[in-house]
Amino acid sequence: MTNPYSQQPFGQQPAGFGQQAQPGQQAFGQQAQPGQQPFGQQGQQGQQVQQPFGQPSPSGGFPQQPFPPSGGFPQQPGQPYGVPGGFPGQPPMGAPAFPGQARIVVPGAQIQFPNTGPLVLGTMGSRFLARLVDGLIIGFPLGIIMMILQFAVVASDPDMWWVVLLMAPLYSIAMLLYEGMMISSRGATVGKSVAGLRVVTANSAGQHGAGTGSGPAFTRLAVMILPALVPFLGGFISLLMMLSPFFDEQARQGWHDKAAKTYVISTKAMPMY
Repeated sequence: MTNPYSQQPFGQQPAGFGQQAQPGQQAFGQQAQPGQQPFGQQGQQGQQVQQPFGQPSPSGGFPQQPFPPSGGFPQQPGQPYGVPGGFPGQPPMGAPAFPGQARIVVPGAQIQFPNTGPLVLGTMGSRFLARLVDGLIIGFPLGIIMMILQFAVVASDPDMWWVVLLMAPLYSIAMLLYEGMMISSRGATVGKSVAGLRVVTANSAGQHGAGTGSGPAFTRLAVMILPALVPFLGGFISLLMMLSPFFDEQARQGWHDKAAKTYVISTKAMPMY
């Protein structure tokens, strides 16, 4: 009588006791060989081995995609590994927003350009000191000249009173020439050198003693000085222009600095690179 509990898989006959198993057939009670399925277990045909992470699947499906860095968007093409990605259309964190702008290292204290180390921004006290020294350098000789004209010309001919009105435009022109030439050639006037300051652009920041060039220098001064010629409001506009660096808590740029894309840094705390 056949034992029902010793049935072979469908379509196979059991090997008799003491008989040699046919090739590919496992004898009763014989242990499975390495790489051979044990008796009574179905083969794992069709089961795919799990692919390594990020490798394409051999079944023709889509490859596994790596997960994006935590807290941000996936790496953008050409972006260095490990640099946190920004929102689409924005530069990575810590990069300049536009060409010619500095990266803010410490808001209101330090900036950095691609070709420099961290640069310390000039303090407002130092900037006022520089403006005072430069004002005396230009204003004192002009003041003496105007006093001579007033007593020599106006006193003898009262109709020449308008000569006194030349003081403001003459001062503006003299300051424009004096400061414009010095900033464009060496980045500092006498007053800024005394106060330990230097005016830089993205191109000149990494070169010691380099000027900003005539374009940024005269643009900066024109925005700062020419409004002083506006009747009645000139003095008020000039005062606001001098105070405008207070309004920028990131890079301490005045309105004239923003127009010329310049920055005022401290040479006393400037790193040697």
